[in-house]
Amino acid sequence: MTRRYNKLALSIRVACIAAISAGTPVYAQDQAQDQQLAAEQSVEKIMVTGSRIRNADFAANSPLVTVDAEQLNSRADITLDTYLNTLPQVNPAGTTTSNNPGNGAQSNIDLRGLGANRNLVLVDGRRVMVSASNMTVDLNTIPAALIDSVEVITGGAGAAYGADAVAGAVNIKLKNDFEGFDFTYNRSESEEFGDSKEYSYSGLLGGNFDDDKGNAVLSFDYTVRDGLIKGQRPFAAVATATTTFFPEGRFVGSGSNPITQSAVDDLFATYGVAPGSVPANFGLLAFNDDGSLFSAGIFNTDFNVENWRYPVDLAVNTNLFPDRYSYNFDAVNILVLPLERRSFSTKMNYFITDQLEIFGSAGWTNYESSTALAPTPFPLGRFDGPGANNPNNAVSQFVEAGSSISNALVVPVSNPFLPDDFRMLLNSRTGDDPRLVGSGADEAFLVRQRSLWNGLRQSFRDNTILQYMIGARGTIQDRWDWEVYAMQGETTIRQTQTGNLQNQRLVNLVEAPDGGVSICEGGYNPFGRNPVSQECADYINISATTSTVLDQQIVQGYITGDVFELPAGAVSVVVGAENRKFEYAFDPGATSGSISGFNTSVPAGGTNEFTDLFFEAFIPLVDGEEFAESLDLTLGFRTSESQFTDIATQSISDKDRNSAYKAELSWHINDDLPRIRASFQRSVRAPNFGELFDGGSSAPQYFDPCSRTTNFRTSGGESAAGICADNGVADPSIYVQTPGGQVTIFTSGNSELKAEEADTLTLGAVYTMDNGVEMSLDYYSIDIDGAIQTPNVNLIIADCFNYYGRNPDLDINFENCQGLARGGDIFFISAPTASGSFPTINGGTLSTSGFDFQSNYAFDTEWLGGASFNVNLFVNYLLEFENQQAPFLPALDYAGTVSYFGAGLGTTFPELKANLNLSMDLEDVSVNLQGRYVAGMDHRLEKEFPGEQFPGTGSVMYWDASATYFVNESISLRLGVNNLFNKLPPLYSPNVQSGTDPSQYDVVGRRLTFTARMTF
Repeated sequence: MTRRYNKLALSIRVACIAAISAGTPVYAQDQAQDQQLAAEQSVEKIMVTGSRIRNADFAANSPLVTVDAEQLNSRADITLDTYLNTLPQVNPAGTTTSNNPGNGAQSNIDLRGLGANRNLVLVDGRRVMVSASNMTVDLNTIPAALIDSVEVITGGAGAAYGADAVAGAVNIKLKNDFEGFDFTYNRSESEEFGDSKEYSYSGLLGGNFDDDKGNAVLSFDYTVRDGLIKGQRPFAAVATATTTFFPEGRFVGSGSNPITQSAVDDLFATYGVAPGSVPANFGLLAFNDDGSLFSAGIFNTDFNVENWRYPVDLAVNTNLFPDRYSYNFDAVNILVLPLERRSFSTKMNYFITDQLEIFGSAGWTNYESSTALAPTPFPLGRFDGPGANNPNNAVSQFVEAGSSISNALVVPVSNPFLPDDFRMLLNSRTGDDPRLVGSGADEAFLVRQRSLWNGLRQSFRDNTILQYMIGARGTIQDRWDWEVYAMQGETTIRQTQTGNLQNQRLVNLVEAPDGGVSICEGGYNPFGRNPVSQECADYINISATTSTVLDQQIVQGYITGDVFELPAGAVSVVVGAENRKFEYAFDPGATSGSISGFNTSVPAGGTNEFTDLFFEAFIPLVDGEEFAESLDLTLGFRTSESQFTDIATQSISDKDRNSAYKAELSWHINDDLPRIRASFQRSVRAPNFGELFDGGSSAPQYFDPCSRTTNFRTSGGESAAGICADNGVADPSIYVQTPGGQVTIFTSGNSELKAEEADTLTLGAVYTMDNGVEMSLDYYSIDIDGAIQTPNVNLIIADCFNYYGRNPDLDINFENCQGLARGGDIFFISAPTASGSFPTINGGTLSTSGFDFQSNYAFDTEWLGGASFNVNLFVNYLLEFENQQAPFLPALDYAGTVSYFGAGLGTTFPELKANLNLSMDLEDVSVNLQGRYVAGMDHRLEKEFPGEQFPGTGSVMYWDASATYFVNESISLRLGVNNLFNKLPPLYSPNVQSGTDPSQYDVVGRRLTFTARMTF
């Protein structure tokens, strides 16, 4: 059927609303006497956007990268994020390796490293169903079989797509008017180990009907990814960090009621250990099964492990032993998350008349995944004295009323399992800890442990996403085009956790006069790796199921067309409106109480509604002049009114109105000079549900300036030792931080948050040489003011110890020293709020800038049988990535740094990243070679603690190769090798996890891939 849409208006609609954030490239064409002919040429250029990288990326007015389906499938990746994370413009964040820190088993994309919540994911230019409280889209929910291409727009896109497109947008374009059948099978596995298997089946069936008036497509995907345990890779099998939660149980001493050094010397003398080899009050004492004690040693000192009576097996961190004992929690942790996904989707369109078309789509995705961590360290959380009524804390009768204890179990000296050797040490106490009932030898004491007897902490997730859309579009008098659509979606996430422990029931057992024997069979003995009966395990253990439900409704309509003529051409506009409604409900189940295990959560929920009006105009300023073959301007404006409701408090916010706008300029002087493109975008991002309402606990890694080998200590003299002593370090002269230590904090949402504003500037040049080589070079700068952020504990610690010059007298009463709690190491930081929780805040600033370069060259040869070659190069050079968390803290530039656990997903920022793609087509064979370069980096902590030194990483180059054989017009077979040279990830410490950053670097090793495709 003849499509009679106005071609000029159609090009604007496609460019501004669906495919590209700018309308300018549509009109930056060769001069033409006939405006309609120019429009048709423009339409043709846009309509092929995405089929090959070379077609659209050099025509846009903002940095743009297009990846077609063939490239997306070239590595046999079963999830979309795996390939997209290799692009230089993307910062790998929530990926297949996000076990701990976790990402809810979801796959997100993070443009420019500004966070997955600061860019939009679109399908055919329209928003799709979100999958988390931070309003991000899970790429696992996108129907892979239907994908035609993906456009990554990184110049900001707030005016075109929505005010929250701060870093840009990822537009996934689906196949249109598909006819026939397309079936693809992918499989891959580790070449060296034969593990880490992945496979997927996808099918696509489509055709026209009713004399080609309509087209309908049905697709399905089934995907399976085997999990990979860290113990299956030598580099990840042994932890590079440590823990103070031992399976054997560990004594946590009190600075105000310490055991004596002489008592420790006397006891260990009976084990054959020389006097003075075991410092008394450094948290080193732990329990052997035979009733004796051992010393865990102090890392990097002369105090080694003493009287160890267990086997040195995989449960022992052999990277440290016998210099230091720590439990090896990494051996049983997951390195690559398992996944099983099922997806069905359909789309259709039908022309009722030649000027009226209806269209619709529907999709259902369900996938199951899991994460796993080492057995639970306990206790985690606070223990209040009698009379307290905080539902998140347990209560102990051996804690004084009005006081509390954190992350340690309070045990009375009357506990019947108390070993005689340990009792001798307790009897040497003569002080008084004001937090605990009693004094001297009769005072209760503190222990912590790890529950090997309860198995792994596992989280099983079942995610179901349902979404459907219906719309209509048409033409009015061959001049105006219009479109309206409505979308409805729901995401349901069920998470079942095992391995959690109920703190109050642990208290009940250890405080019982008989050690809990009257409560459950055998009671509970915390002194050693002692067996626990099934009855007691069932009593302590608590399985929890959390529920997250998100609903989304979107209605959008717009009209576009030419409004009047200028000497250089027609002025075209787009005018539209959009309404978005969201609802969020989170039920933490049993995880909201006093629980040890996974991070605790609190109930949360709310609604949010946005009403937007948007306008965009293309204005041709000059055409066919000596100084400008064409000079075009695109203007855009979007105003958005929002309001949210906090279901927990039944409060409704005031209505808030924010505006986004843009201006884009394209200047084509002549064919001998590059085309200049520039843009300015203002985006405004309102706080999401997670930032407004969510709270809980976390345990990020931290650096302790009080370790005796730090620059702070070696250069700070007595003043540095003094503040450490004031902070609770028993003997600063020998104190060394437990490697990889973590600190507990509580966080909360903040309904008083304001929207953050971002300004994006791009300036670039595009040039096509006579031989067909296409090149573009773009500068970009994104500045976010009032950035919504959560606290970085290391900045608090660094500020306390004067790394930023704000505490020159090293006064322990300084504001950021007040919340630091120690038990040897820093184990807890409280905020200066009534609850002690750190709320999400509109902090200081967040900004990034750099250069993007890309080049493409396609050519045919007369040699090699007339082979065709294509070469693509993408490069990103990062000038800065600067973050100021609060006005009183300095702005730190993280460009060129590698991250650590607790700094957040996607916080590794190489200064230089590059991708090289080489392909050759020869009759029935196609060969592809892809290279990916990541520059070496310094450690992020060197920025946060100026003057300290940490190991960084070297540069890495990965190569992937594949060859495709076309059996006939319908069948093709492809063999490939990813990570061709089996490059191991760079190892460093402190790291994100597994000795490295698994999101940034390959952790599987050389992988063999196979793809079979059948079409007809």
